[in-house]
Amino acid sequence: MLVTIVTPTFNAVKFLRPCIESVRANSEPDVQVDHVICDGGSTDGTVEAARALGARVVTEKDEGIFDAINKGSWNSSGELLGFLGGDDVMLPGAIRRVADAYAASRRRWVVGGIHWIDDADRYLGGLAAPPSWMTPRIVACLGWNPVMHMATYFSRDFFNELGGFDLAYRFSSDYDMMLRAMAMAPYARISHPIACFRRTGANASVTGGSRLQVEKAIVRERFGPKSSLEGRMWELGMKTWFNVRNPRWFVNKQIGRLRIAAGAQEKAYF
Repeated sequence: MLVTIVTPTFNAVKFLRPCIESVRANSEPDVQVDHVICDGGSTDGTVEAARALGARVVTEKDEGIFDAINKGSWNSSGELLGFLGGDDVMLPGAIRRVADAYAASRRRWVVGGIHWIDDADRYLGGLAAPPSWMTPRIVACLGWNPVMHMATYFSRDFFNELGGFDLAYRFSSDYDMMLRAMAMAPYARISHPIACFRRTGANASVTGGSRLQVEKAIVRERFGPKSSLEGRMWELGMKTWFNVRNPRWFVNKQIGRLRIAAGAQEKAYF
């Protein structure tokens, strides 16, 4: 089996080596990995570093992260498509877990959990893959996307059927994509974390501002219930569920909020 991993980059050289090396370490004789770096015009040596590390590089101006991911996905031939940020890391054994879950379940997409790490690789907590009983209606009420794209893999035909990421969303295209996919087919859930998501000041959840909030509202309107009471019920219920199931993640969120209240510059993820 060939698995394509698409990494969108723009001036991402700082963390690129651990990203590429973590992907390469996951390749096995029967599960080969094609790692595609889709660069939007870096000037910090990202392209040169990626090529030196043996990744396949596509250089082309793009309209942002999700445009780059679409281009890389359609400029590849893997049976499965995965996505990893240039500052993220794939955990050991991740591709084997994905391939096994895909083969055993015969489902069209696979979702795993993540670890959060900071700039210094310190562990900030984990977020498990959402339960398979969650629906687009419920997730839309939550107000954020718990199906992390760096731990999600689509079969190529399913990705094509979905039409890739919708570029009408600059910051929430992954949120929209996962709900569209969920509405069409159930996913195979991996109970283990398979990637590390690096929390930095450059994450979309920090930089998105008012546009991010508008996009989230559009997603909620499109997929969520019309009843505000039902929406509030699911929102409170699912927030409680995720906080209880992911305690260290919850604690780090509260620490971030306390820092904001104290006037610190760091912003909380949600």
